[in-house]
Amino acid sequence: MLGQLRRIVQDVAQEPVLHNALAGLVSSVKQALATECCSVYLADYSQQHFMLMATDGLNPEAVGKVAIGFSEGLIGWVGQREEPINLAKAHLHPRFKVTPEVSEDRFSAFLGCPIIHHRKVLGVLTIQQAADRVFNEDEESFLVTLGAQLASVLANAEMRQAASESSPSQNQTGQLQGLPGAPGIAIGEAVVLEPANDFNAISLKRADDAEKELAHFYRAVKITKAEFNRLAERMSGHLPADALAIFDVYHQLLDAASLGREIEQQIAEGWCAKSALKRVVEKFARQFDDMDDAYLRERGTDIRDLGQRVLNNLLDTEQRKIKLPEKVVLVADNVTATMLAEVPREQLVAIVSLKGSVNSHAAIMARALGIPAVMGVNELPLLHWQGQRLIVDGYQGHILLSPVEAICQEYQRLISEDAALSARYQAEIALPSQSACGAHFSLMVNSGLAIELETTDPKYTGGVGLYRTEFPFIMRSRFPTEQEQISLYRRVLESYPDKPVIMRTLDVGGDKALPYFSIVEENPFLGWRGIRLTLDHPEIFLVQIRAMLKANLALDNLHILLPMIADLAEVDESVRLIKQACFEVSDELAIEMPKPKVGVMIEVPSIMYQLPELALKVDFCSIGTNDLTQYLLAVDRNNPRVAGLYDAMHPAVLRALHQLAQQAQALQFPISVCGELAGEPSGVLLLAAMGYNSFSMNSSNLAKIKWLLRRVEMSELALLLPEVLSCQSARQVRLTTQRFLEQKQLLSQLRA
Repeated sequence: MLGQLRRIVQDVAQEPVLHNALAGLVSSVKQALATECCSVYLADYSQQHFMLMATDGLNPEAVGKVAIGFSEGLIGWVGQREEPINLAKAHLHPRFKVTPEVSEDRFSAFLGCPIIHHRKVLGVLTIQQAADRVFNEDEESFLVTLGAQLASVLANAEMRQAASESSPSQNQTGQLQGLPGAPGIAIGEAVVLEPANDFNAISLKRADDAEKELAHFYRAVKITKAEFNRLAERMSGHLPADALAIFDVYHQLLDAASLGREIEQQIAEGWCAKSALKRVVEKFARQFDDMDDAYLRERGTDIRDLGQRVLNNLLDTEQRKIKLPEKVVLVADNVTATMLAEVPREQLVAIVSLKGSVNSHAAIMARALGIPAVMGVNELPLLHWQGQRLIVDGYQGHILLSPVEAICQEYQRLISEDAALSARYQAEIALPSQSACGAHFSLMVNSGLAIELETTDPKYTGGVGLYRTEFPFIMRSRFPTEQEQISLYRRVLESYPDKPVIMRTLDVGGDKALPYFSIVEENPFLGWRGIRLTLDHPEIFLVQIRAMLKANLALDNLHILLPMIADLAEVDESVRLIKQACFEVSDELAIEMPKPKVGVMIEVPSIMYQLPELALKVDFCSIGTNDLTQYLLAVDRNNPRVAGLYDAMHPAVLRALHQLAQQAQALQFPISVCGELAGEPSGVLLLAAMGYNSFSMNSSNLAKIKWLLRRVEMSELALLLPEVLSCQSARQVRLTTQRFLEQKQLLSQLRA
């Protein structure tokens, strides 16, 4: 039975045409269960009915014509109850509906099973038989299991079908939904970019002359680096120097300390240059693909983009030359930073990536450039996009295909409003971060390495509230040396003179595996990660702390943040090692090395209840609302099956944050917020109402948040807070905060 189930599901998944997939489904089920009839009905919520979409046993002429209302017949009853209905004499049941067109008079036994995806009934799968009998447990179990496995397959098939039916070739406006990657609205013509060569087409081959292959590889690397220099130069007039760091990262990846060494080793082992490149690129890319951290998972795209560029030069592929329209919407299967740089900035108005996420370098660069981006728009095949007129809404993640002129005019008005709003925010970027009544706030930025492409001038920020240090560890084939880390950390600390830079110690583990330090766990989010890993390997922890301390010499703006703390003993051991590192550096350099301020990330719920003890051991704490929300709600936000349950506005999360704020204030213990909630207008208002006054966010949100805070009174927020804390759902919370903003006449000025 299991083999039959797997085969049926695979057959449906592999059939690109929905009608054919369903026809094959009913025939396969009928044969597998040796029954006389199998049919499938799909839900149409716009019409509030189930439509017969395929059958093997009923009248085939009824397919696509017979509809049964959501509250009608046995089919509607299955949908309403959301559970199987098994009847020996279906025609005698009071819910039975006579439908002459389907010709089911000869069938008596009936078993119907709902097909449910993300709590939504997609359809009903039925089997019928002439004999008066109840289908047995095995038959019912088979149908229930099949329905559960088919749910996601049919959901994807329906999306593909809907996209195909709304193809721009029909000359009518269609709407697609993706993920908001960068804010803004733009109108332009789609230009599709595809890789000139594909690694899938490269077969693995060995070569006899390793020196010749190495020379071939070095030549391709030299050409590729020159291309990166050219692309960086093209972008240099539109981005500050730090925002061009992706090209420096690509340079570093090709050096011997990173991918270059691995490729050289593969060639030395007898592989030709193309095969060596393919093996190494695919190996590293897969490691990133398997990571649960969305930010780091997107680095696999960078690895593939880099490898693609080198492959093109290994194969001597001519550089593509495309005639570009006046306003370009760049569309690709997976838009990369280098693709983005190929289009002149004055012509590029937006990007659309069929894959990828808000953490991709393309999305980060789009935010830095101030152009809208929509990611993960996978309903429409790439071939349908070329030359189509598009409206790209980076706020909502909407894309309108071939919009009529009236719609374009309306969106053009929104574009003008949008430009005015951005100018309004930026006009106050240099003003103090304070409320209308004078309450002061510290607005800081979240950053990775230079690859984060932060573009806000450091003098307009309160410093760096969260600096991730994982990237140099992940992008190498070995642990980075102390000197390599010193150089990286020094550049960041120097960029924010006289302002705090809070550097989080290495936060890798089961969900962010190092290529050279593999960890396999059944539940990585609850596993060996963050401080748990580095305390088990003090040689890694000590080298990183020593590097931070040396980078901080004569600057004195370093703060150290400890991730994934769940127990006070972890704090004690971490502080002991930091003191040891201070002593070692002092002894080595013959200078007195003071211990920098040390803080703890509040992201594991257990540490929330140990704040009084924590305040005696460290200097500050910072709340990571992203992980804290995941752990409080037991939801992996990267898992599409449950991502809809993840919401930092959940009343339980807000009450926990309020409790933390009250405790910290009573203890006079410095506390800040560095999760995404701090960069949302509604979120920052509620946090300010709770008493938080230090927020760290993506730099693209800083001007807007400063503008908003300057327009609210703390007394008004004090009245809003009890109303919000009494809400019973995240939806109620959002409606309440929106109503507050509406009353203040601010909602229309906070498009997000």
